Amino acid sequence: MDERKPYRRAKVPAADSEIRVRRTVCDICAAGCNIDTYVENGTVIKVTGCRNSAYGNGYLCARGHANRPYIYHKDRIQTPLRRIGNRGEGAFEPVSWDEALDEIGKRLGDCRRKYNASAVAFTGGFSPWNRAALQRLAYSFGSVNYGSSWSLERSGAAIAGGAAAGCMSRPDIHHAGVVVIWGCNQYNKGNTVVDDALTQKRGAKVIAVDPRTTVSTYRLADLHLRPRPGTDAALAHGLGRIFIEKGWIDRRYVEQHVQGFFDYRAYVSDFTPERVEMLTGVSARELEAAAHMIMRSGPMSMLISEEAFSQMRSGVQTLRAIEALCAITGNYDVRGGMLPHAQPSVEERVLHEFVAAVQCNVPHESAGSRRYPLFAHFSRQCQLSDLNRQIRQGSPYPIRALCSFGLNINGYPNNKSWTTALESLDFFVDTDLFLTPTAKYADIVLPACSSFEREMLHTTPEQRIYYTPPVIAPLGQSRADLDIICALARRLAPEDTLLCSGAAALYDYWLSQMDLSLDILRHADEPIQLAQEPYRPGSYTSAGYRTPSGRYELRSGLMLQMGYSALPEYEPPRSDAEIREFPFVLSVGNRQTFGFHSRTHRIGWIRAMQPAPAVEIHPEDALLLGITDGDRVEIRTALGSVTMLAQLTRSIQRGMVSVLPDYEEADICSILPDDCVDPCSGVPAFRMMSCSLHPAQA
Repeated sequence: MDERKPYRRAKVPAADSEIRVRRTVCDICAAGCNIDTYVENGTVIKVTGCRNSAYGNGYLCARGHANRPYIYHKDRIQTPLRRIGNRGEGAFEPVSWDEALDEIGKRLGDCRRKYNASAVAFTGGFSPWNRAALQRLAYSFGSVNYGSSWSLERSGAAIAGGAAAGCMSRPDIHHAGVVVIWGCNQYNKGNTVVDDALTQKRGAKVIAVDPRTTVSTYRLADLHLRPRPGTDAALAHGLGRIFIEKGWIDRRYVEQHVQGFFDYRAYVSDFTPERVEMLTGVSARELEAAAHMIMRSGPMSMLISEEAFSQMRSGVQTLRAIEALCAITGNYDVRGGMLPHAQPSVEERVLHEFVAAVQCNVPHESAGSRRYPLFAHFSRQCQLSDLNRQIRQGSPYPIRALCSFGLNINGYPNNKSWTTALESLDFFVDTDLFLTPTAKYADIVLPACSSFEREMLHTTPEQRIYYTPPVIAPLGQSRADLDIICALARRLAPEDTLLCSGAAALYDYWLSQMDLSLDILRHADEPIQLAQEPYRPGSYTSAGYRTPSGRYELRSGLMLQMGYSALPEYEPPRSDAEIREFPFVLSVGNRQTFGFHSRTHRIGWIRAMQPAPAVEIHPEDALLLGITDGDRVEIRTALGSVTMLAQLTRSIQRGMVSVLPDYEEADICSILPDDCVDPCSGVPAFRMMSCSLHPAQA
């Protein structure tokens, strides 16, 4: 009998089992959990969490466990492909890498010569290193048009923080006396959950503000406020009024470091507890209880969902309203409060300088900058929500080619307009692991590696850096994103010798700026602490804020100058006419623990957790509509309708429905209007759409 068989069956590494354990990082979502990968004869046979790692706490969520079927899925692309049919048909032929890269170089070069370099747009990049490399490639090529999913997800938070304080901020929950979790469900963020320092074990009080009931609200919260969707700014102004009326503000900080306090005070004076109750549904008693808890238990820190609020109609102004509470109470730039992100991390500094070294000065505005000047002021990216409009309309100048990494047009509102845009391009190249609905419109498709097949650098919030090698060889002819970017650079921007030198040279260059090398990281047993002085609370305030006034701006002169309200004014989320026609607030894309957008949707056992598209409805709303659990329901918007199954739940409020995207048989994004955006940022209001519900016809 072969003595190794029991070990193989149990997938246990042993001296004679030929099974080896290698560490990598899951990149299905952004949590960055460490994974122990069990490899036998070059094949992944099992994945587990790293028990001795702080990054994942030794556990894996469903997404992490999906890595093995994700890597070996039958639909993986394993060779470069060239389109031989009509766009969208999915008819391709395999070609060599040299053929594919040469054709890309020629066609994009032709586009630059015929129009200009900015007629070629570059999109994508998942890790910060890949994003920086792709952005540098765009600039070295001469194009101002680089964009990533950041423009659709969190850019509103960057604008809000920049307008108010000159930078974003982060919570110091480890030293807070009270933590306000505003619109944020930490338990659905991969395997990264709220630290025990946040819980009552340390004596900290927790207030959750969320229209939904979530794991965070019932496991962590001492008090749960449930405002109606889109009314968070009114709730924040109500708290601000109480703080001012009762004298619970930091007068010294306000006098010395806050701009526009008197205008703010006059504005919030109208937000009485009774009016706030009428607007938000949060009772006056609950509002006052929250204000008292904050004042008794401070200092106050906030966990705010940057993505959820960015994806609302007035996301930037709502974030400004919420963050203003920390400023007036003296909880900004203090231990246990909100700390300014005024000191970039080592990684951010290195990558910023890497991109800025070749940032092009061309007489072109990036896509979306004319429509969303505030976004353009705070970003070096184009606004992807406006990119397809410019492709279709050719205004203010034509964009005729696209080089994308992982573009998912099905995730955009009115995604049929993206189909029209892609069909009209002179040339389109897409890089992905699968022949996605987007990739079917490409002229060339390049096969990318999974995180298990490529080397990577990782940095942590504690300013540590570490390296993970590939744990298996690339499947077929797939290549790492960074290798592909460098190969494209040799054809598109040969004068950028650094980018053309290859991934290993780039890693060494980046690390040399940190007084490290790839060789040092390869031989390090633990993450290496980067040399950076820890931030000292109060130092940003002492130096003066990076705003026009040098103060925290409750009244923003920059926003006024660009045509927006200077104060963080509350706007009703929907008009009366809209409510009459489409009475329900439609929220699209709330995170689930079992999946991550379209990345895991093709994994059978994950799809089985919710095999059919469903719409969450409050039982009382369903009763009025004659709908029972499991019934087929038609969701209607101004653009059309889709049919899903009713899923009754009291976790959402009456008047609200929630839907997961990515079901091709009920494509919710196809009926979302693409003009429903935050006017400050251009971010689509995925969390604040409107719809009506109807029992589906048999």
